[in-house]
Amino acid sequence: MMLQVKEGDMIVQEGEMSLDMYKLVSGKAEMYVGYGTDRETFIGILSKGDYFGEMGLLARRPAIYTIVMYSDGLLLRITPQDIVDYIKNNERDILSIMVHMANSMYNLKTNIDLLTEDINEMIHEKKNEEEIKALQERIRASRLTKEFLMRNKV
Repeated sequence: MMLQVKEGDMIVQEGEMSLDMYKLVSGKAEMYVGYGTDRETFIGILSKGDYFGEMGLLARRPAIYTIVMYSDGLLLRITPQDIVDYIKNNERDILSIMVHMANSMYNLKTNIDLLTEDINEMIHEKKNEEEIKALQERIRASRLTKEFLMRNKV
């Protein structure tokens, strides 16, 4: 189904459940995490031919980012009911989605490595033993959360 959208329209909101995937047929969209909060981070611009929402459709999990239209545009909306036919009829697009998701995983790995380096530098720069212990506790809690998520496949 084709959707006409306007500049400023929020298509996907971080944390909300959306089982639809979208392809930008025309227009541009902005991608954010923490949209509208003090931790808002701009991720990038999506252009004609780009997809978003595939994680919700494929993983059936809440959105991990917010998509806001940067300009008026046209979206192709792909619902769970449409996906099998879409895959059959759009092999190249599906390959493009897979490449995008693989690249996202590499980018995530790079960001985790950089964050780990930053944390290690912060630990070594701290002079106050109390601050070091507090930071180490936050790291330990983060590891426990990760282990819980991995065990429970959340």
